[in-house]
Amino acid sequence: MQLGSCFLDSLTVTSFFGNAEMRGVFNDRQLMQSWLDVEAALARGQASLGIIPQAAADAISATARLEKLDAAALASDAEDTVHPLVPLVRALTAACPGDAGRYVHLGATTQDVMDTGFVLRARAGLDIVGRQLDELVRLLRRLALRHRSTPMPARTHGQQALPTTFGLRLAVWQSELQRHRARLREMRARLLVTSMGGAAGTMAGYGPQAFALERAVAEELGLGVADTPWHATSDRFAECLMVLGLVASSGEKLAREVYFLGRTEVGEAYEPQRATQVGSSTMPHKRNPIRCEAVIAAASTLRAQVPLALQTMVAQDDRDMGVGMTLWKLLPECFILIGGVLERLVEVFGDLGVNPDRMRANLDITGGLVLSEAVMLRLAGPLGREQAHHLVMRVVRDSLEQGRPFAEVLRGDPQVAAALPGGDIAELLDPLSYVGHAAALVDRALLTSESP
Repeated sequence: MQLGSCFLDSLTVTSFFGNAEMRGVFNDRQLMQSWLDVEAALARGQASLGIIPQAAADAISATARLEKLDAAALASDAEDTVHPLVPLVRALTAACPGDAGRYVHLGATTQDVMDTGFVLRARAGLDIVGRQLDELVRLLRRLALRHRSTPMPARTHGQQALPTTFGLRLAVWQSELQRHRARLREMRARLLVTSMGGAAGTMAGYGPQAFALERAVAEELGLGVADTPWHATSDRFAECLMVLGLVASSGEKLAREVYFLGRTEVGEAYEPQRATQVGSSTMPHKRNPIRCEAVIAAASTLRAQVPLALQTMVAQDDRDMGVGMTLWKLLPECFILIGGVLERLVEVFGDLGVNPDRMRANLDITGGLVLSEAVMLRLAGPLGREQAHHLVMRVVRDSLEQGRPFAEVLRGDPQVAAALPGGDIAELLDPLSYVGHAAALVDRALLTSESP
């Protein structure tokens, strides 16, 4: 049994970081296979233009499978050459039948193959992120519709503010994620392009048909064509990781919301728990929000990589592997982290525990103080807004200092009694009467945003 060398591939914490599908895209085998895919596409593109024999291209494509190469020899050669791609090119060259090997990697440079391979893996990673994000949005929309009129306390500055609905909070969350879906779609066209600059970005090694070859290789790989070589411009990858950082930040916010709502003293919503799940090794009553905590840890780790991704843009001359190598670490790590963040959130919101009774009970904790704005605005009619504000503030202070119910102090105040009949006070202190347009806002959000 081989143990993982870091938290991303550790056998003990795999369930907290990443997910199997994303690891399958960003493992070592897929890294090398993506480079082989580029080499094969280059050969097919060259054959289509008569640059190399079609038989050679067919042989290179058929041989460009990692399982057909000697992995042990690759590892040994990598150590000897101190080069990431040359061992793979040598192995592919040696494995090709006849003289096909002489046409492997013709005219290309290492970074062309590696960067295009990274683009291929980023595309596969983005496909997974897109599906996960779609599912999370779908779950939030379903919950928003179910709870569009479920009253709960809105909280600002960590305190109860006014009544709102749980559906509106969910609708706001899904709306934020919808914008990330749009960002990911828009970014794909900029990121998913080939790198075909050649040794110094002039494409000289590709010969007189360089532009036609570039289009042919791009077509073979299902990618676009960049307007200029981009060996020294990492903005495409930096943008990708920045968008992943945005998604992670939103994911952390959702996790923290569930973490807070599940507190013993709040109890309004909570992370689902499996029958076999252990909350604490010593306290059997604990129902720890471990998935949300994993999201918080992974999202904060990913977000910390964004400044480093921006640093890769500060490249020198026409190529600078001092910053380029940084992406070798950042790209897999960030994709694996975001894959785990979204998988955990789908698990949480797919079976989220919601306690409407506790939400309603928490609205009553303040004894009506949460409706002070409603009272103030009703008094603003006969008294003016400024005077009404001062009056209600005084009544609130008396209620808190004397430990008397807000309604009782209101009814006992001469100014309030003169302006408001007792029945109006009772109506104003009903939380259900002051959720505003929450339900309509839910409907508008769900109608105007895209359904996955």
